[in-house]
Amino acid sequence: MAGKRKSEMPNIARYPFQERCDYLMLVAAVAASDGYVNPDELTLLRSWMDSFELSDKGRQEVMEVIQNQPLSLESIQKRLAKSELVFSVILDMMGMAMADGVLMDKEIALLRDVSQQLKITKRDFDILIEFVHSAHQASTLRNPEPLYEHNIDSAFTLMRKRKVRLFPHTLLCATSPEYDQHLKKRWIRFRKN
Repeated sequence: MAGKRKSEMPNIARYPFQERCDYLMLVAAVAASDGYVNPDELTLLRSWMDSFELSDKGRQEVMEVIQNQPLSLESIQKRLAKSELVFSVILDMMGMAMADGVLMDKEIALLRDVSQQLKITKRDFDILIEFVHSAHQASTLRNPEPLYEHNIDSAFTLMRKRKVRLFPHTLLCATSPEYDQHLKKRWIRFRKN
């Protein structure tokens, strides 16, 4: 089943180098936005650099984002705003922000700013942020509340409508690998309906 699921998700490494590097630079910026990159965030970022097949130069550029805060993201955002990956990068930024189980105010502010620069509407942003919260909450419950299920379905509907690219590395639930896999399987079924 895992092999089949991977074949149904696109490979991020097939995108141009600059897009992949810019993508992870934004993810690194959200990891560093609260002034501290915890070991789980750093491990996650390094695993994504492997998935993205970044060169040594690209890895260095991503790591410089963590070390050189605050950083101007304007040129990166301008380049990515033209990409089909805008929703994917926001989802991964949200996943990184949620890696420690809590969305901090500075992280939310950065996520809002980047989403505006990437021309993601406030309504779409709100649906995605509710999805991130709901996935985290639902992962802790045996029978998720109807509100969480509604928020997950709303996000899936938005992602299908916007033709969001989800990749094997994308975290739909950063705080529970098991629930993340459950959501990915659910997404594949949902997308086909």
